[in-house]
Amino acid sequence: MELPSQLAGVHSMVEDVAPFPPPDEEERLGSARAWIDLGLALRTASAEMEPAARHLWQTNEGADVAAFKKHWEGEDGPGRQLAAGSEAALQSGIGTLIYVLLRAMWKGLIIYVLVWLAISLLAAVLTGPAVREFIRLARVRGARMSLTTIRESLRQLISGILRDTLRKARGILSNLGVVFAAPVVSPALAVWKLDYGMMDSDEDALRRTEEVLRETPAGREALAWAKKHGITVIFNHSDLNDSEGIVGLGDFNDELDVLRIGGANTRSPEDLAATFVHEVNHARHQGGPNPLTMGREEFVNAAVQEEIDGEIRGHEFRVQLAAARGEPYTGSSDYGRAYQAAVHDENYRRSEQGLPELTADEAQRVGDRAGREALQEWARSTGYYEQFNRQYDLRFLEPIKILGTPS
Repeated sequence: MELPSQLAGVHSMVEDVAPFPPPDEEERLGSARAWIDLGLALRTASAEMEPAARHLWQTNEGADVAAFKKHWEGEDGPGRQLAAGSEAALQSGIGTLIYVLLRAMWKGLIIYVLVWLAISLLAAVLTGPAVREFIRLARVRGARMSLTTIRESLRQLISGILRDTLRKARGILSNLGVVFAAPVVSPALAVWKLDYGMMDSDEDALRRTEEVLRETPAGREALAWAKKHGITVIFNHSDLNDSEGIVGLGDFNDELDVLRIGGANTRSPEDLAATFVHEVNHARHQGGPNPLTMGREEFVNAAVQEEIDGEIRGHEFRVQLAAARGEPYTGSSDYGRAYQAAVHDENYRRSEQGLPELTADEAQRVGDRAGREALQEWARSTGYYEQFNRQYDLRFLEPIKILGTPS
């Protein structure tokens, strides 16, 4: 389904809240049918092979027969492999089918609202200039609010029904051997493809990172929060690039409740865990900051502050991890290095004057102030201010990534 060319101009007025997906329904339906057919074929094969296998060990004896029976009925045996492969393929096909239906529904609703908006704007042309402008703004605002509400409703469906089918398939796949894991994992994850491309998650990196996170209160709390709110976590091998071309270590997509972390094959589990804690901080901020409801300075400062808060949460995790392992914390972040340097300098100054060292509370205030100042400079040097200013400039022209999670 494609957007009629006659509605392209009207669509530009609401495109940031109602992006129109590419016309790939037939391809996705073909994929869904293929995986459902595979699941049914594996189920048939499993049903046919099970009686034959049982007949073999019921009518024969010996060590080889006993070994065969043990292997067949084991967790990694052919019987369980076929059954699990069938279920996973069926779940992937069903998830893809639901996704296609929801996207088609979304496209139809967009076209319906755009036709209504176009007719309303055409009628406004017949009125005077002042009334015409008032009607135009009111109609456009009404269309934007309607589409935003519809998109939120569909997002709830996708993040619920679709995510559950795929998560169930991935849970089944986690018990499969190499033979079935390779062909089934890729299409199951491909269902998540929207603007981000193939989400090829490194499950080993996920496991190692979760082990590190569980060593600290901050890590355990972030893991529990993500699980409670249904966040899907993806570990990519490549770095991540946003729409501005800026390389990042992680990002969070509010539309799918997907948290991605890059560099899974090159960064340590400790670094990946710190990034996870940072991105969960983004996930906590539902619906904001929003450039459509905030002034430029307010939006940019709030967006930068969210990044800074995420860095501080990552720092707190690293401090707790060092303490849990009985290791000295080396200040391996802009915040941590500035924090430690400020406390050290102030204690040195006080010793020169014959004064006692800072108390724990005083040290925390001195270090935190210096750390936040350092992160302000970090945000400027990494281009965050420019990035959020561009987002504000383009707030009515292109989709904007609003960080948050469902309530």
